[in-house]
Amino acid sequence: MSGKLNFYKSKLDGYKKFYQIVSTIKRIALSKYQFGIARVNTRDYTLRYSKKAFDPVFGGKEEEELCGNSTTFIPVGTNRGNCGPLNSANYRYLGAIIDQTGGKGVSIVNIGKKGLDAIPKLMPEHYQHSLINPDKQAKSFVWANFVSENAATVESDRTQIIFNRFVSAGSQVHAVYNIPSFEKFTASLLEASENEPAENSNYRMANALLDLEENDVRDFYEFHKSLVILNAVSENELSEHAARIIAVEGQLTNIAQLRDSTQMLFNKTRQGAITTALIEILSAMTAMADSQAGSGITKDEFWLTA
Repeated sequence: MSGKLNFYKSKLDGYKKFYQIVSTIKRIALSKYQFGIARVNTRDYTLRYSKKAFDPVFGGKEEEELCGNSTTFIPVGTNRGNCGPLNSANYRYLGAIIDQTGGKGVSIVNIGKKGLDAIPKLMPEHYQHSLINPDKQAKSFVWANFVSENAATVESDRTQIIFNRFVSAGSQVHAVYNIPSFEKFTASLLEASENEPAENSNYRMANALLDLEENDVRDFYEFHKSLVILNAVSENELSEHAARIIAVEGQLTNIAQLRDSTQMLFNKTRQGAITTALIEILSAMTAMADSQAGSGITKDEFWLTA
């Protein structure tokens, strides 16, 4: 019986320690989530000029129409697991694109350790390199600019950023941003300046940019490209924390159920051991009392009849 008790006790201790570890993970994810949720109210407002700059190039076109061009895909992943299907959704999307295009013109620049573990094995012909942020600091414009510069080392007609857009604590939506190459961007400016009505805001912006030096136009392009990347990585980071909270909450529920069932078995086994010990003690005490009082039978009278 003591062997069973030790077994259940060791399991119970393990569940309690595991519960504490997972609770700590949840508290950390919750604090990061609360820090990042504040930016949700202004996330789209910060991209209003980026949208105006890049939308005319690909606006109204379906992904099937764009796949014919060479494209650098940037799947934004995570450094840690335990965050639902955020990473696997990227792999499925990229796999579908490769199947659709036959892999023609597809290059992948990965962000995150999980993608570094998976993408080179799943799509080795299209994988270029990975960028890793240790997540010791909040995502910044410097990091987004670093990603932009590294993505630019792969020549393509467009850059597509694949990320998970935050909707609520329990819901994240797979989304993409399409960014044209600088050449396509300047070509769209020329087209807007020639074809758009004079009262149109796209016409005015295009002419204002075309009046600048080429370096100034490139700075404008690089700034908004980095701003779009920053928005995507920040959205994915917030989605990661939200998904991790939900996943960890489920783990805590499962651990608590296992802990409670093990506690019940431990208590039942311990109670059985205590009951058995008490019966043995009472039996021994009864036997000792009988031996001291005598059995009540005398040998001299043993063979006598009544």
